[in-house]
Amino acid sequence: MNKIILIALLLPVMGIAQEQLDKESGYFQLGVRNVMSTFSEDGANGFGMGGQFRIRVLNRINTDWYADFITTDIGGLAKREDVHIGWSVLAYPFNYHTTKGKITPYILAGHCFDYSKVTSNKDGFYLDKLSSAVQLGLGAHYNITDRTDISLTAQYMMHMGKDIHAHIADHDGNKHVHIEKTQVRGIEGHMLINLSLNVRLFDMWDQHHKRKKTA
Repeated sequence: MNKIILIALLLPVMGIAQEQLDKESGYFQLGVRNVMSTFSEDGANGFGMGGQFRIRVLNRINTDWYADFITTDIGGLAKREDVHIGWSVLAYPFNYHTTKGKITPYILAGHCFDYSKVTSNKDGFYLDKLSSAVQLGLGAHYNITDRTDISLTAQYMMHMGKDIHAHIADHDGNKHVHIEKTQVRGIEGHMLINLSLNVRLFDMWDQHHKRKKTA
């Protein structure tokens, strides 16, 4: 089901791509980002950081390749650790020029692999899992210069396979945590919000043309 959703999301994105290339395509960006994970079933917010690089393949189509590490405190009783490694396709339905002082909104869809581990603070008991997720979201670049931007993205991640949940129970004032691995149901997931700083390093198309001329 999630694969069908992802294909349906990517079809309109690819339709936007049918246009000629100009100076906005072909560049490589490198960036760092702060990440917040929220609206999870554990009811706790996670915080972390990561890195990414972008390859702008067409005027209105960018690609984002990222890795994140996020930790979540679950009521002081357990800790959750998440690692995401994935990619997204960014489509610019309105303006797509990276001009200083301008905002460039986008929609995104993508996929990631993730590793999760939830550990009890009391006795060290833990459960972990490897799985994957698809994501859909919205975001915008604010172009500080023609080569540097700050980007804010909010994307909902829908997990596939199994997930790990920590439930806190209170018995006569004594709290304890129950950790279990469950099958993901429907579009169960969480919201991932990230703020990143990205720098345009070089234009791959120009580098390719220069190599051809010197050959």
